[in-house]
Amino acid sequence: VARTQPSALNRNIMHALSLVAASLSLASALQIEPTPAVKPLLKLRGGLGGIDAGQVATIVQGISAANAGVMSLAPKKAGEMYGVALTKWTDFFAQWSGIIMFGQVLTAYLHAGGMALPEALAWGFLPSCVASVQDFLNDRMVGEMGMGEAAKYAPPLVNLALTLGAFGKVPNLAPELAAKAAAVWMAANGLFGYFSTAAWLEGWGGKGLSAVESGMGKLMASTMCGGAVYIAASAFRGKTALECFGAMMGMYALTSLDGLYLSKTTEAMGVEPPKVLFWAAIQAFTAAAVFL
Repeated sequence: VARTQPSALNRNIMHALSLVAASLSLASALQIEPTPAVKPLLKLRGGLGGIDAGQVATIVQGISAANAGVMSLAPKKAGEMYGVALTKWTDFFAQWSGIIMFGQVLTAYLHAGGMALPEALAWGFLPSCVASVQDFLNDRMVGEMGMGEAAKYAPPLVNLALTLGAFGKVPNLAPELAAKAAAVWMAANGLFGYFSTAAWLEGWGGKGLSAVESGMGKLMASTMCGGAVYIAASAFRGKTALECFGAMMGMYALTSLDGLYLSKTTEAMGVEPPKVLFWAAIQAFTAAAVFL
């Protein structure tokens, strides 16, 4: 695979960083209602016959963390569990989907425990920071995956910038604004990757991918959308930690059902429907327990 020329490399990196800057500008421009710095621990809605929505969320977070951990640490094993053909691309997308989802569970757990969203988000971003730096040091993006040079530098730069910003370690950048920027950044990338998967992957050098590989790429894009929903629910809408988690689970339920019945991504990937329905049921039940 031909490597990107230095001039193109600089343009791609500057484009990625400019998107972060644009996210900051857009986030600061949005008008939202003032909210308390720290949310209540859990807001029990008492839906579905008085079921304790907080307990449901805690259990689902544990299940999700275990699944994300397997995907992160043993992507090949995760592929075998779901019947996905194993390639370097499916391993890559499975691992990064797991890393992102594990970070989301960590954020949700800390946020539900009373930690302010920006700090909880920063801790949740740490797995992505470690993984992106590891990929950079091992030249995974270019040397192994054959992506353009920008893919080597942009992920660690963006992850570190957003994480430090959420921790309040970037001068003149409020952690709350960094959290909003992260929501905009993840929404822009996630929506592009979910609805225009081929173009999204080609932008990073992923040309000629199979239906299975593209399907796994779409899964990773959906995890970015999930993160955007969680953050935005709190940062822009003032929702509680429990409501944020319920909103994220509701979005995941929609993407699971889309893959099964609308876009038919699941069928194209060769994944057995019951395995996806299992997660769709958990996700939908969690959202219902929170909001009904």
